[in-house]
Amino acid sequence: MQLSKDTKRFLLSLSAFTVALVLCVIHFREVGGWLGASLAAFSPFVVGGCIAFILSVPMRLFDRLLSKENKKGNPLVRPGKRKLLSLILAILLVFLLLFIFSSIVLPQLVSTVTALAGSIMRFVPTAQQWFNNLLTWLEEYPEIHDAVAPMIPDLNKVAASLISIVQRYAGTVVSSLAANVSSLFGSMTDVIISFVFAVYVLLQTESLSRQCKKLLYAFLPKRFCDDVLSIARLAHKTFFSYVAIQCTEAAILSGLCFAGMLIFRFPHALVISVIMLFGALIPIYGAIISCVIGAFLVLIESPMKAIGFVAFILILQQIETNLIYPRVVSTAINLPSMWVLLAVTVGGGIFGIVGMLTAVPVVSITYTLLGAAANRRLSERNLSTYDPAPTEEKKT
Repeated sequence: MQLSKDTKRFLLSLSAFTVALVLCVIHFREVGGWLGASLAAFSPFVVGGCIAFILSVPMRLFDRLLSKENKKGNPLVRPGKRKLLSLILAILLVFLLLFIFSSIVLPQLVSTVTALAGSIMRFVPTAQQWFNNLLTWLEEYPEIHDAVAPMIPDLNKVAASLISIVQRYAGTVVSSLAANVSSLFGSMTDVIISFVFAVYVLLQTESLSRQCKKLLYAFLPKRFCDDVLSIARLAHKTFFSYVAIQCTEAAILSGLCFAGMLIFRFPHALVISVIMLFGALIPIYGAIISCVIGAFLVLIESPMKAIGFVAFILILQQIETNLIYPRVVSTAINLPSMWVLLAVTVGGGIFGIVGMLTAVPVVSITYTLLGAAANRRLSERNLSTYDPAPTEEKKT
């Protein structure tokens, strides 16, 4: 039996893959150690790629602003210098935001968490007095009094539990954040390498894209390369749109929250607005978590203001959903609400906060690819829809 050249090549590749897989299984520990060392060596470049992607969002915004024409019809900045100037402005913007967060927001967060235990203890006598007044008023209705009295908690125990939770989780968050940052960068050398690599990627985007395409088409089948590039373009478009939309929406919502809290004189305006900023980055659950945490902080200061705060947040979210979000979203994520809920829940359950932030664009890409593949297969089979059980009207 004469085998074709393609069949021989396939069998040779399959044999080589089988041998490599068996060797990896036999020497699992050695291979695992080598992979770990390789990932550690490449981690600065992975971090640099993430930095480049984050910087590309404000960089594209500045590029659009600088490409506008003046009264004479000439662009404000020549194309040759526009990319470099956009990158410099994007870096300055990020460093400005980091400076504001570290010098203004972070100390306020630390002081708020520190003072939270004292606020809880000051709140306990007031709340206890409310419950006592409630029980005194209910003495006129013995049946209701006997049913409600066992439900009144011991506020001293509740306060002690809240204080221990705040102290424990505040320390855990700070220590885990420091550990993650130190493990992410490792040393100042890794930080410099990551930053330099990100700058190189942003300045040489076209050149890197051309080189990758050349390598793909040189060594792999054309159809496979076309599919890879199509998926890569879809992934970049989806992630970029998602990041730009979520960041813009979060900034607008946080700014409106801060302004409204100052106007209505709600306490902890800055801290709650920062919580709202980060919470808005997480679809569905972020708004709920932000509202609950903010209401708790306001409740400790003034229960009546807490009710007003919840009403204010609900109205603000309605304004954001019906007025701001449709205007901000220029390229919507192609994913129904049901799959957004599923993606955020499963992603958060498996990968934590990172999963909640990245699950929606990943599922959106998968949803789009599966939809295109299903439509293509139906078209090949001359089926517009799949109807396995025709109705009686169709049979007749």
